[in-house]
Amino acid sequence: MKPSEDAQWRLRVGLLPVGDPQAEALRALAARPRSHRIPAVAAVDPATGRPGPARDLVVSDGGLVEGLPADGPARWYALPGFVDSHAHVSSAGDLIGLLTHGVTGYRQLWGEPAHRYTAGVHRARTAVVPRAWVSTAVVDGPGTRVPGGAMVVDDPRSADHVLNEALGFAFDGIKVYDDLEPAWFAAITAAADRVGLPVVGHAPERVPFAEARAAMWSTEHLYGLVPNVFRLPADRRWAVLAAALDRVEPHVVALAEGFAGRFACPTLVTWRALTGERRWTRPSPTALALADAGRVRAWTSAAREALGLDRAAAAERGALVDRLGGLVHALADAGARLLVGTDCGNPFVVAGPSFHKELAELHRAGLPFAALLRAATTDAHAAMRWGTAEAAADLVLYRRPPEAVAELARPDAVLVDGVLLDAGDLDELWSVRLTAAGLADGVWPRGGLDPAPAVQRKKERAGAG
Repeated sequence: MKPSEDAQWRLRVGLLPVGDPQAEALRALAARPRSHRIPAVAAVDPATGRPGPARDLVVSDGGLVEGLPADGPARWYALPGFVDSHAHVSSAGDLIGLLTHGVTGYRQLWGEPAHRYTAGVHRARTAVVPRAWVSTAVVDGPGTRVPGGAMVVDDPRSADHVLNEALGFAFDGIKVYDDLEPAWFAAITAAADRVGLPVVGHAPERVPFAEARAAMWSTEHLYGLVPNVFRLPADRRWAVLAAALDRVEPHVVALAEGFAGRFACPTLVTWRALTGERRWTRPSPTALALADAGRVRAWTSAAREALGLDRAAAAERGALVDRLGGLVHALADAGARLLVGTDCGNPFVVAGPSFHKELAELHRAGLPFAALLRAATTDAHAAMRWGTAEAAADLVLYRRPPEAVAELARPDAVLVDGVLLDAGDLDELWSVRLTAAGLADGVWPRGGLDPAPAVQRKKERAGAG
């Protein structure tokens, strides 16, 4: 290859570079069989959270072909594969983090050629990776606050370019952003509707929210109900959010009615991480080691801010996220189709563990267990327009019937596109993830929402001696 061609090749395969031990671990799994008979599996119904009768599952070439009556009681309890409905995956480590925590699919909400390449890898079966739904890069207006990453729309030609790129590169949807102007938002959503592409992302700030919500397939982060305060100077963000909540909360029941039947992805775990509070997210050196190279500066800055906060300020910010949880509860009561998304890639939002932290956030907001299962599985599949056949051979398996959110984070096996990974495989993959970051085994047990505290690790080492 010429140097220029080689650079383009690296751009496309960026998530799975040759020689990366994490990528090689995923490639090695591709040789495994994709046909199995899994005995005595009780499928857990996401609508109720209750397991059905035990059946032997027959998987042929990655597809679930039938369930046969089991000879004896259930040995496994299966849920459909989990989906992170708002992800920013940027490495093989992120892909491993998702798989080892039962996340067999994700919505990439800011797509690049590398993500389309990874979708091809899944289809070609040259590595075992979660199935990707990939949006375009962000579509924004001339006043964009992300000038290095946005497709700017300010005339008919640039609007056509967005549609052409989405179709030409086989993106699954178009992502709009904060500063897209109303006329061009209307043009983009009309064109996307004409060709059957969903529009997702941030409700643009200049578009009346009722109009944005009606035209968009899903809205993210609760933007529209509250502003994207992270576009503001750091010293203003939380006061602006508090004022917005004061305005919205008295009218939340009426506002929530417009969400009935519509997809909304709150990403409370990222809101929480950006507060700097330490109740639910610890900005530890262990977590910092898992940041990809391009994100270390942002994560380090976030850690310094968190550690510099006094307890009162941290508690005030955390209370605002608790109030955001109240909005989520109101949306659920109004019939919104909530999605479990993490916005992973943001400071201290680690692909895999943070999916289960988001489930915990939604549980604290008052959502019942079955509603969380639907948000993590069947509603997510519907949001990506995946049919039954596409999701059939992606399962998360447990030895005991999961009855609480905390029991979901450490699966006993995962079936992904027909490849069966047992607990030993998952632990080994997670170990590869930690080792690649220069971390020791045990510093962050698989299924833990945060790294093990340093005091606990010292006690473990003392006990071992």
